[in-house]
Amino acid sequence: MAGYLAEDWGESSSPPRAAGVDGDGLRRRIYEHLLLLEASNSRHGECPPPDASSFREMLDTHFDRLPLSYLVDSSKAAGEDVLLHRSILHQCASTGYPVFSARFLQCFTIQTDYGYEGTDTESDLCQKLSEDLTLESKHDADDMCTTSASSRTSEPNFLHEIIFSSVNRPKLLSWLITLLSDVGLNIHEAHVYSTTDGFCLDIFVVDGWMTEETDELIRMFNDVTTRKFGSPHKIRELQQQVGDSEIDWSMLTKGERIASGTSADLYRGTFSGCDVAIKMLKCTEDLNNPSGVELLQEALILRIVNHENIIKYYGACTNHPNYCIVTEYMPEGNLYEFLHKQKHLLDLREILRIAISISKGMEYLHRNNIIHRDLKTANVLKGYGQALKIEGFNVAILGSQEDQMTAETGTYRWMAPEVINHKPYDHKADVFSFAIVLWELVTLKVPYDKMTPLQAALGVRQGFRLEIPPRVHPGLSKLIQQCWDEDPNARPVFGEIIIQLEDILQQVQVHRGGHQRFRAKKMQKIS
Repeated sequence: MAGYLAEDWGESSSPPRAAGVDGDGLRRRIYEHLLLLEASNSRHGECPPPDASSFREMLDTHFDRLPLSYLVDSSKAAGEDVLLHRSILHQCASTGYPVFSARFLQCFTIQTDYGYEGTDTESDLCQKLSEDLTLESKHDADDMCTTSASSRTSEPNFLHEIIFSSVNRPKLLSWLITLLSDVGLNIHEAHVYSTTDGFCLDIFVVDGWMTEETDELIRMFNDVTTRKFGSPHKIRELQQQVGDSEIDWSMLTKGERIASGTSADLYRGTFSGCDVAIKMLKCTEDLNNPSGVELLQEALILRIVNHENIIKYYGACTNHPNYCIVTEYMPEGNLYEFLHKQKHLLDLREILRIAISISKGMEYLHRNNIIHRDLKTANVLKGYGQALKIEGFNVAILGSQEDQMTAETGTYRWMAPEVINHKPYDHKADVFSFAIVLWELVTLKVPYDKMTPLQAALGVRQGFRLEIPPRVHPGLSKLIQQCWDEDPNARPVFGEIIIQLEDILQQVQVHRGGHQRFRAKKMQKIS
């Protein structure tokens, strides 16, 4: 049942470090340095003198949340940085809202070289993708001036440090890197950490902001973050829109937990005599966080849909402290789990039945101006009999919301190239995702299983597509290629997809019927 919740919940991570690091020694050294620093500040009247015992306990709590690599990196940095990182993480945890910090580091002159050209062969793809994703490349200012003088120009450059903390989420790191690029910042150095309680601490050294002042830079970051993750005003507005679908928590009976994610847990329960699934937020303080916004947006989408291939919605609780969405219970889990447990390839008629059911649900959504934006096999649930229903509407959107139609949304292995590239997109992005679902149905494999999710995304951006086995029915093979065409306009709409799938199914049934009649006649002659 884990497929009720999105995969790849956390993305930030730290690179492995060599074994044998003396963690206790590093902690002791940092602690002693900070204790001296705090004592020095107190002598100058900047703060009260620290209590050594409580100060050490505070630092230990901070370090226990973070990986050993953070301790190693902190031992090389200024001691007061540790206190800044702790403060930023504390602020993020207290508010449930992303926090940005920026500060000027230094100004220096660099010499740039414009004479490099390079080409890549197809055999270099995975290696190049791995290199593209290496974040911890460190550049010293003096090392940036080693090319020949004939191809250089000198220009001033400002280095700043950007620190970001948020609830850890899928694709958060990619979104953040893209945001830095969109603002015109170049990453010189990056350190990315995950805490044990589900937060990220991302530290970037960048250039490209041509002033020492950072107030405007932080304002820009906060504006973009508010548009993406919401604000208290937006939360209240969304709660009001949920309106008559609000249900009384006392009417729910919560049973066993059947799945868990970073920001939400899924429980089986009952409501008005019906078996239901209860998706509950882990954050019980308020809805003013990205997960709260997504829960409310999901409720607003589900309350207006009604189709046999869409998960049935009963209501939502949006009042403190029980924040949840209640939907029908689907006992057979999700399609992703079903496919990847199979030992034998599916019968073609079964493949077509599943594909047609999904297509009908998607055609209904698109006809009602709803773009799913995260269509994948984990978001298709199996019920009693042959029931198949689409779920996972936490990032779905009404097509009229144009301000959100360049956001990178979805799951990388199923994501359309225009979404990856932050270009304007429409309902045809769902058609691309459907092509990957079809590919899974005919292969029973995980898409791009030899790549990380980010490598898969970069591959799709460069035109790479999955290999379709030659044994696949030619009509299905052609349809898959049409659906994942680079040009969204060349992809069919779901109404056309349904017609093609039903035509193939009819051909298969006619062929099978003719074969069965032939066998029956042959048996009669023998008898």
